[in-house]
Amino acid sequence: MAGMNENDAQHCEMVQQQLEERVGLGQSLTPELRAHLAGCPGCHAHLTLLRELEAALLEDVPPMQPPAHLKTQVLSAARQTRIQTQTVAPAAQARPHAARRWWPLMLGAAAVSGLLAFGALLTPSRGTAAALPDPAVVVAAAGGLLVASNDGGGTLNLLRGDQVTASLRSGGAQPAWFTQGVRLGDRVYLADAANDRVLEVGTGPLRVVRSYPVPDGVAGLTASSDADGGRVYFKTVRGSVGRLGDPQHQITVAREDGMPLADVMDGVLLSGGRLFVTHHLTGEICLLDPETLNVVGRVVVGGAPVDLAPEAGGTVLALDAAGRLLRLNAGGEVIRSWPLPGHPDKLGVNGSVALVTDRAGQLTRIDLVSGEIQPMPLTHPMDVVALSDGTFAVAEGGGGGGVRVLDETLKTSWKRQGGKR
Repeated sequence: MAGMNENDAQHCEMVQQQLEERVGLGQSLTPELRAHLAGCPGCHAHLTLLRELEAALLEDVPPMQPPAHLKTQVLSAARQTRIQTQTVAPAAQARPHAARRWWPLMLGAAAVSGLLAFGALLTPSRGTAAALPDPAVVVAAAGGLLVASNDGGGTLNLLRGDQVTASLRSGGAQPAWFTQGVRLGDRVYLADAANDRVLEVGTGPLRVVRSYPVPDGVAGLTASSDADGGRVYFKTVRGSVGRLGDPQHQITVAREDGMPLADVMDGVLLSGGRLFVTHHLTGEICLLDPETLNVVGRVVVGGAPVDLAPEAGGTVLALDAAGRLLRLNAGGEVIRSWPLPGHPDKLGVNGSVALVTDRAGQLTRIDLVSGEIQPMPLTHPMDVVALSDGTFAVAEGGGGGGVRVLDETLKTSWKRQGGKR
């Protein structure tokens, strides 16, 4: 930068080292770093390069088996570097050359792949004790479960049975706050409300395929297959509805001022040729034409509807965080209601059984035929998804949480313990 003095250069070098550490660890930027970046194009460009490198490593480098001699070579090089560093004069240590910090960028793609695979030797991907930090969203993916964590780095884990088979950090300008996930074919779409985006995730291998910006933040998602390959619909925090990747098709159905991250939740569901959308701040459910996104009906159900699920026969279940489960007909009108304890916010349905989670510490089973209500205490249930074999997967947040699979009687089939990183 023209006119930069030595003190400025030293400060920028310190800032860039902090950026490298925070991006590498998936940590958010401090207010001091953000203030510096706002007035320093050089450091801002450095951050951009770091994120581009991180994205390239996550998305573009294929997994490969490292050669047998790689471990010996890497450890030998590390020991040699440490010896050289210890013998350098203090004055030289104070200003490390940029090329030395950035030697990994000089490696070819094959060498980087080998180093990443070598890292897998040091940290096994199967059965890692801290593999599920603060699970928030669980989605039935191709051949397993995808678990997204609100742990700061936006960690994604792929489970086959109760074993973790792959893991990565999604990163982001802010610590990720995943609120919902849906599957479409071999892809999973995750709503990250903190970073105003939806992540498209592939699971074979696990990778972030694409990030879709949603400027007003994401409050709800649904996916539907069709002749064009499928669509993903979203509802924003401020009350707009649109189709992912299609900025021309978005309509505002409510004027909302936004809400705290902990309250970012709404339901979107395509059923019977209509798009159902909840507005939990107004107690409404809107019906939209899925092609034009024009509103064709509004129904005031009261309370705070936050989630939706389809039923066989064309009816729809709506979960009210004020303590109700509602059955709606094709026109959105309430035709049956079940009272629920607490403030439930996530819903899963398998046949005649519904499970709802309450972050305050409870799971509730509802028999949709008899109306029987059966509560089950859990520490911090965050999400529930119905699985094709009639069971349910539940994400339990917090440092000691994890993922458990329950049958329709609430008996635990297996549990994957979580932990802190």
